[in-house]
Amino acid sequence: MRVSTMMPLIAALPSVLAAPQQPSFTNTTELPTHFAMLLFPHFQALDVFGPLDVLNTLSMLYANQTSMTLTLLSRTMDPVGTTIKGMHGKGNFGEDILPTSTFAHALGKEKKCPESVAKGHDKMSQYSYGKNGNDGWGNGYARRHEGHAEESLTAPAPSSTMPAMNHAMPMDKDIEVLLVPGGGGTRQNMTEEIAFVKEIYPKLKYIISICTGATILSRAGVLDGKKATTNKRAWPWATSTGPNVEWVPSARWVEDGNVFTTSGIAAGIDGTLAWVGRVYGEEVATYLANSIEYERWTDPHKDPFAKIWDVPGAV
Repeated sequence: MRVSTMMPLIAALPSVLAAPQQPSFTNTTELPTHFAMLLFPHFQALDVFGPLDVLNTLSMLYANQTSMTLTLLSRTMDPVGTTIKGMHGKGNFGEDILPTSTFAHALGKEKKCPESVAKGHDKMSQYSYGKNGNDGWGNGYARRHEGHAEESLTAPAPSSTMPAMNHAMPMDKDIEVLLVPGGGGTRQNMTEEIAFVKEIYPKLKYIISICTGATILSRAGVLDGKKATTNKRAWPWATSTGPNVEWVPSARWVEDGNVFTTSGIAAGIDGTLAWVGRVYGEEVATYLANSIEYERWTDPHKDPFAKIWDVPGAV
């Protein structure tokens, strides 16, 4: 082969060799498998969906190494939305989520599985991956090693053997990781949410608050004597809910023991990735960030928004 024909192949080698390879978990202890997201009326959308998509990707890419389950918790099984009536004037812009379980059921106070109340709440998605377990990026991680050819995403006919998705599915394992978002709803009556967090926290392996979700933790006493942060625009009000908390003004997120608290909204993604790094390994967290094409903040002290919103003590 002439040198001139080999040059393009040689030039292509660095890009091929530089492609990220999926790292293995560095944690050899028992990993958490049951996650839950707390929901309430007027939650902040990105507080919920940002962290959840990090965990969605973790569950999907590492399906052969861990089994993860998600529960969406609320007071009742009624739909929970990002808005409240009249919030957008004459408009109606927002999203609703269907909870999959209630606080009472998660605490074992409601033995019977809650019944779904919304049409279609008893159906699980009919879409499934082919035998190759394709992860959505064309990487058939789940079955690739077994030699199966690529197969496209299929939509099988409804089957009576498919489990109902009314989260009337019993909880086989206690919740281990609880995520608590923020939003305008945190300024409303949070009595039930606060009581739930206070009761379940001692049973958790980890709790992660996003944005003003930290105010639910602070009012539940979870943050007493701990370092924590919260939304910088809402700093005066949010920090007033926790007089016994050591609030950190300049922080993208704060880790104190098994408690992670993040700054406002988008910071929840960075805080969740930091938690992934803590539990599964830093290389795994970086790999997830690259997979979702997110430029991750790795310095917890980098916080330009503290100065933008004139937070006292900002550096």
